[in-house]
Amino acid sequence: MPSDINIQSGDETLSIDIESIPILEVEDIIKIYKTGKIETQALRGVSFKVLPREKLFLIGPSGSGKTTLVSIIAGMVKPSSGKVFWKDLAKDITRSSLEEIIKARRNFAGVIFQDSRLLPHLTVEENIVLAGHYAKVQSHIIEERTEFLLQFLGIWDKRNKKQNTLSGGERKRAAIATTLITNPTIMIGDEPTGDLDVVTAENILDLFDKINEELGIAICIVTHSQQVATRADRILELKDGIVQGQHSSKIQLRKLDKSRILSVDRQNRLAIPKSILQEIDNPKNFSISIENKNIVLKPITYTNLFNKNTPARTCRICGNLEKTKSNFCSNCGAVITQDSEN
Repeated sequence: MPSDINIQSGDETLSIDIESIPILEVEDIIKIYKTGKIETQALRGVSFKVLPREKLFLIGPSGSGKTTLVSIIAGMVKPSSGKVFWKDLAKDITRSSLEEIIKARRNFAGVIFQDSRLLPHLTVEENIVLAGHYAKVQSHIIEERTEFLLQFLGIWDKRNKKQNTLSGGERKRAAIATTLITNPTIMIGDEPTGDLDVVTAENILDLFDKINEELGIAICIVTHSQQVATRADRILELKDGIVQGQHSSKIQLRKLDKSRILSVDRQNRLAIPKSILQEIDNPKNFSISIENKNIVLKPITYTNLFNKNTPARTCRICGNLEKTKSNFCSNCGAVITQDSEN
């Protein structure tokens, strides 16, 4: 499969690496829930991209906005503001109708939940076929792909079994088959192994790797499991509704400070971890400077800003904090009058 395409423009040929073109792009997503007069901001401006064949996992504590975010990117919940773009759909899905979203999702995303959601009165094969018909896949393609998926996912011998006769791992494989019947570009999941024991979960994770590598399907899932997180190519850490940082697969969920790379979001915000602030007595103000191309933040407290011997005053013209006794701003030269004092 080619990894680049060539576009002719006049006498020039432009080569584009298709692996670098996002299949999913999220821009400044905000979600506010209202209960009576009380508003809860679940997401506060989240932005990220998923590349072709990438395994991107979302982690974070309870209440960080993970489940809300995955529901939004899957087109099941509308955000309060922001944009979500799916590959091959030249329209922000947050501005699309429900009918447009459902139609586009058939070929774009396979959504998998912690609960298998199989219909108990149908066999494994019948569940897969029904999912294909709901997605309006052509009948001959459903037949071919169902046979392929039953063998690929290792449940061929369970095709005539119903849900109540299957093990947890077998139910999960059958559920995955129903999401893959449309040959989606990406699999999106919310704790897909959360209901499985450790050994079975490991087998399902091996299956996700196989789906990713052999079928070329990207994977974006929410997890709080160390076992799951170590299988990612890239990990986004959510905290209080924003992306606090990124991690590689070499992650320890109990020691996130060791692997965290802080991320500046589209609103130019940088979230400083609470553990770091606690070590320096939780300052609320910082000075910022650049030293040898490094950004340096220094805690500022009122005790070192203001003292009796050197009153600090703010210049109304340029905003400079003047800490000398001069009546003139050392930055712009403007007169600092008596009522400019803090």
